[in-house]
Amino acid sequence: MQSRQPTQATQPRHRVQPMHSAQPRQPTIATENQVATLPITPALPAVATLPITPAPPATATLPITPALPDTDVEPTTPTESSPVGAGSGRASVLVTGSASQQRGRRGDPGAGHTGLAMTPPAEPLMPAELGALLPRPRREVAPGAVHLPDWLDGDEQRRLVEACREWGRPRASGEPGMRATRLPSGGVMSVRTVCLGWHWRPYRYSRTVDDGDGGPVLPFPRWLAELGRRAVAEAYRDRAAGAAYEPDIALVNYYDEQAKMGLHQDKDERSPDPVVSLSLGDSCVFRFGNTEHRNRPWADVELCSGDLFVFGGPSRLAYHGVPRTRPGTGDPAIGLRAGRLNITLRVSGLGA
Repeated sequence: MQSRQPTQATQPRHRVQPMHSAQPRQPTIATENQVATLPITPALPAVATLPITPAPPATATLPITPALPDTDVEPTTPTESSPVGAGSGRASVLVTGSASQQRGRRGDPGAGHTGLAMTPPAEPLMPAELGALLPRPRREVAPGAVHLPDWLDGDEQRRLVEACREWGRPRASGEPGMRATRLPSGGVMSVRTVCLGWHWRPYRYSRTVDDGDGGPVLPFPRWLAELGRRAVAEAYRDRAAGAAYEPDIALVNYYDEQAKMGLHQDKDERSPDPVVSLSLGDSCVFRFGNTEHRNRPWADVELCSGDLFVFGGPSRLAYHGVPRTRPGTGDPAIGLRAGRLNITLRVSGLGA
């Protein structure tokens, strides 16, 4: 037999078979520097033929809430139009003047009061749009301050909106029922207010609209007092506390999309009984602070339509306010076209 020639170091172990054609061609040997002469077909990825949809970022579709400023918000001049009188409305917690006004009028408003230990939320606060998708549990924001989301059902919200519309109608004198309050400094609050039971003006109560037509204040309905008793009983999980609650003041405030409320204390009442706050329409950022001053610590709570917030006990004189609302977050089905209504119930302690 004829012996085979030794294999060159640069030769591969296998020869390339020649292609069959009219002119046979010599096979090409791929050396280390000539591997490009062999047609190499790259392997296709296993899922290359399947359309791949990249996953969106986890928070790509969620609105981002900008950080709130640390400064107080002063009252601003309201606009002329008010959806309340036209068939809808909105309001917020009452303000009793700016920081400098209260300090100058009463000295240190926090003197003699104990600071509150703010309870951080179990989860990050979320915009109102997410409230419909994820549960919002009951939360004690501070000792004596309790937030109950979605406390009012849809029918109760509609009845309250209709009642607010009636209370906000023009008075017999022709003056508007719901109007902006002028402060002693000359500034005008950006919320519009109508009072029941007792009329509030900075910084006292009376049975007549002293800063208006001088006529009698609207009566405080008994059914609203019953609602307040139920609110206290359920917020504190204490039937006796609810049964003992006898509110005789309601401040109904309306916020348009630009209205705000600086941090303030509700201290014109002589009674230490809790304040009951009911929210209707657009959601808002409710800033709940401490009892000593307007600075931190505070907690920002998202109040949505139907929410209940009760504060009493060690939190009764806590500073609180509304730095902003969230226009367009309300449900028109409750009868509120735009804005936010807030009804706060209090016990005056002023007697008959």
